[in-house]
This record gives sequence, C-alpha cells and structure tokens, in this order.
Amino acid sequence: MPAQRKAEEIENAGTSETTASSDKPVEVYELSTEDEQFTDTDYAAMPAAELERQLTAILKTDNRKNYRQVNEMYREYELKLAAEKHEAQEKFIAEGGTADDFEYRLSPERQQLEKAMQQFRENRHRDLRSEEEQKHKNLQRKQELISQLREVVEAAETKSSADKMKAIQEEWKAIGPVPQNESQQLWNSYHALLDIFYNNRSIYFELKELDRKRNLDAKLQLVNRAEALVNNPSINASLQELRHLHEEWKNIGPVPNEQRDQIWERFIQASEKVHERKKEFMAGRREVETANLARKTEVLSRLETFQNYNTDRINDWRDKTDEIQKIKEEWDAIGLVPKENADVINKKFWGIYKAFFHNKNQFFKALDEQKMQNLKLKTELCEQAEAVKDSTDWDATKEQLIQLQKKWKTIGRVPDKYSDKIWERFRAACNEFFDRRQAEAQHKEAELDKLSEEKTTYLEELTERVTQHQHQHPQAGNLEHLKEMVAKWQSFDGGSGRSNAQAEEKFFALMEKYLDTVPELSNEQKTDVLFKLQMNKLKGGPDATNKLYQKEQSIRKEISQLENDIRTLKTNIEFFARSKNAEVLRQEYDARIAEANKRIELLQKQLKEIRS
Repeated sequence: MPAQRKAEEIENAGTSETTASSDKPVEVYELSTEDEQFTDTDYAAMPAAELERQLTAILKTDNRKNYRQVNEMYREYELKLAAEKHEAQEKFIAEGGTADDFEYRLSPERQQLEKAMQQFRENRHRDLRSEEEQKHKNLQRKQELISQLREVVEAAETKSSADKMKAIQEEWKAIGPVPQNESQQLWNSYHALLDIFYNNRSIYFELKELDRKRNLDAKLQLVNRAEALVNNPSINASLQELRHLHEEWKNIGPVPNEQRDQIWERFIQASEKVHERKKEFMAGRREVETANLARKTEVLSRLETFQNYNTDRINDWRDKTDEIQKIKEEWDAIGLVPKENADVINKKFWGIYKAFFHNKNQFFKALDEQKMQNLKLKTELCEQAEAVKDSTDWDATKEQLIQLQKKWKTIGRVPDKYSDKIWERFRAACNEFFDRRQAEAQHKEAELDKLSEEKTTYLEELTERVTQHQHQHPQAGNLEHLKEMVAKWQSFDGGSGRSNAQAEEKFFALMEKYLDTVPELSNEQKTDVLFKLQMNKLKGGPDATNKLYQKEQSIRKEISQLENDIRTLKTNIEFFARSKNAEVLRQEYDARIAEANKRIELLQKQLKEIRS
C-alpha cells in the first residue's frame, strides 16, 4: 500500500460527531499504523511449488486489494528462485560446466507467473493513478456541495430547505475519499455548516431528531458487526472489516446526544478487542520466532564445519554437498526469526554456504584443467585414427586402431560440452576404416562365392568327361592333361585357401581314376603322383600347416613301424637258420624285408616332398 493512501486511511479512520447544542470536541478514534494488513502465513517455510501455485492462483483473481500479500509472496518466490538458480549453477559447474556458460531458463509456467505479476503491478499502478484522479474529482464535487450547503444555510428558510440539505448529505456520503491534505479542512467545513444549519433552524428540530435516530440505528448495526469480529478466526479479515466499519461510521451523521457516548464506547471496546487479539497473535508469533532463532543457531553451528572444508576426492565433495544441502533444507524449513536477528544470522549462514561452494568450485576448476589436458590427448588419438582411416593395409591398420581404442579407454574424462563431439570424431574415424574393411571382405567373399559356383560347375563337367574318357579311351590319358586339370582346379580358389572338403575328395578320386588311363605308368609313379595331388589338396585346404604336420608324423610313424618289422624279420631269420625249412623261410622273409625297405624308401621320398 503506498504511503499516501495508508496515511489517508489512518486519518480518515477517525469519527467526529458534533451536535447543534454542544461545543464538545470532536471524538476521533485513530487506527495505528499497525492496523495495516500483515501476513500471518510463513511463506519462507512454504515449498517453492506450493508458493508458486498460491501466487498464481491469487494473481488470477486480479484482486488488487491483496497487493501487500502478493508482494510478500512474490518476494519469497524471488528468494526461492534465486536459490534454485544458484543450486542449478553449482550443479552445472560441479558436472564440468563453467559459470560463463551457465544459462538458467524459466519454465513456461514461471514465465506466465512473471507476466501475471508484471500485469498485476501495472494494474495496481493504474488503479492508484485512477484513485488519485478520483480523489481530486471527489474534492471538487465536495467543494461544490459545501458551496451548495452554504447557500442553503445562508438562504431564507423555505419548505425545500430540508430536502436540499438531505440531498446534499446523501450525495456527500456517496462520494469517496479526497486527497489527504484537503480532507480535514473539508470535513471541518462540512460539519460546521451542518451544525449551523441544525442549530439555527429549530423548525426542523423534529426532523433532525428523526434523522439522528436513523443514524443511531445505522451505528448500532455497525457496533453489532464490530462486536461480532471477535469470533472471526482470521485476524487480517477482522482488521480489514474494522477499517471499513470505521469508514462507514464517520460518514453517518450525529445521533441523539443521550446515546452518543454510550454507542461510541461500545464501538471503541469492540475495536479494542480486535486489536487485543492481534497483540496476542503477535506475542505468540514472537515466541515462535524466538524458538526458530534457537533452532537456526544450532543449525548454523553444524554448518560452520563446512566453511574451510577441502578435499581432493570428487566423491567426498559430492557427499559433503549432499550434507550441506540437507542442512540448507532444514534451515529453510525452520521459518522466520525476529527481525532484529534475521540479517545477522542469515548473513553468517549464507557466508559459510557460499564459502563451501567457492572451495568446491576451485577444486572443480583444477579438475577442468585436467579434463582439458585429457581433451588434448584424445584429440591426438583422433588425429592418429584419421591419418590411417583410408589405409588398405587391413591387418596392420586394424591392430593399430585397436591399440588406439585401448589407449582411449585409459584417458580420463574431458569437459562435458566436448565429450560427445570428441567421441563421435574418434568413432567416425575408426568406423570408416572398419566399414571399408568389411565392405572389402564382403566383396572378396562374393568373388569367392562366384569362383565356388564355377568350381562346382567345372567339377560336374570334369566328372562327366573323366567317366566318358575312362570308358571310351581307357589307355589314352597323359600326365600333361592331368596337370592342366589340376592347375585349372586350383585356379578357382584364387589363392584364398578356401576349399570344400567334399569337392576336393571328389576331385582327388577323379584324378585317381584318370591316372588309371595313363599308359606305361608304374604303381610307384602313380603313387608318387597321387601323393603330390594329396599334398596340393592339403596345402590348399584350411589349417594346412597342422594337417601337413599330422601327415608328416603319420609317415614317420609308419617308417618307424616298418623298421621295427625289418629288425624282427632279420631276428627270425637267424632263429630259423638250422630248421628244416630254413631256406624257404629265408626267401620269404627276405622278400618281406625288401618290400618293407622299398616302402620306407617311398615314405622317405614323401617326407622330403612334405619338407620341400
């Protein structure tokens, strides 16, 4: 409430009553400045969401009479909003951001609340201007009424004088307040003329008494309403109604002299009871605020341990931040303290609170510097990955990128605002290489599939040709033709080392059949050719090294077994030397020894072939 209007309400709260037959001073009941509306709700302890909801609801009513309550609610709302902004900034910095990058955006609901508050203030200011303009209009009209009243008082008595006076009084009552500096003088002039009118015109005494009786009835109603306020549970509503009753009282004319003091005393006593209730409430509130001060002092003592807190562990900072936030929530929930203590204790609390977060910010600032160093290292890895992403040395580059990825994992975090970007850059370089590698592998696979189909077709054709050749030309085969078939068969693998075991076995069987058609080819030569074919098959198949090793071990085992057999045969020859059938046995064993030596010779030749 502006100071001018407040002063006018206090000034106009008085009631004067002057009769025609008495010079008794005007009786005035002054409402103190404490009668202005105060808030009995502790908005500081109210949760931010509930405070926003109530403030939004009261702004929607656009009742400018609640402007003091709205201002107090909005002041607490701004404090809570500032605290939320501060906490959000601290969290942003704690997560790697900087104060310069921090931006706090209001939600759409809060933006609407801000617009509603601005509109409320504009409406309030417009109303105040309108009220001042109306007061000046009221002043002008009341001055005109005083002129008319003076004309009635000074004019000769007529039958219409009473009607004119009554009309002037009715209009006077209906006109609202005037500027404060004009109020008292205007009021004195008006009542002075009324007294002159009623004192000098005895012919209208009966009318005057009748009017005073009506005024008495009206004031009795005001007294009853004032006495009922003692049962109103809302002190604010009672004080506001009491002001209205006093305003109505002073606009009602005089009452009969014998009733004047009595009714005025009743009205005053009823008013005093309302103010006593206010004093009791304020005393109780003072007691609560004093208790709150004790509680906040205890909370402050616990907070003091955080003032110089420092650590080099992120988790410790987070744990302590949670603790101090809980202490802050406890502090906020306590409520108001006496005004004379509020500034000092609040300054201490927020000083320690800010000191803690200053130390925390210093720690995370140093951490940010380490994150920037990590960013530099990861940027170097990106550059190394980008330098080889177009390489076609698939195996070496693959291993190099894998090592870069392992090194990436050993480097710590970077600033959050670069984290996604630097990771996407590194991953893009790696993915580009591996995507090309996969595409190349798929291309080769497709070529091998095509060769495999051609190889299958060739095997089918070759099967038919060899079968016909075996039946139609059983002795027309030659080794050159066999070499050509083997070379073409091997060309289908494309040097990939991929082969189909079943197809290889079938081809080997065909070549063995074809060898049967080659004339003048000894069994030893045939075996040698077949062995070479078998070696080619093993070398061209999967896991060639292991299979060749197994083949070599198998031959060595067979050679060892044959050598043991030869030694056994030679021992048996000596044992049967004097027997009746010694010669026959010797010939048989010699033949077996010769056959074993021949087999050993062949196997040793195969070993040499494998080693070559």
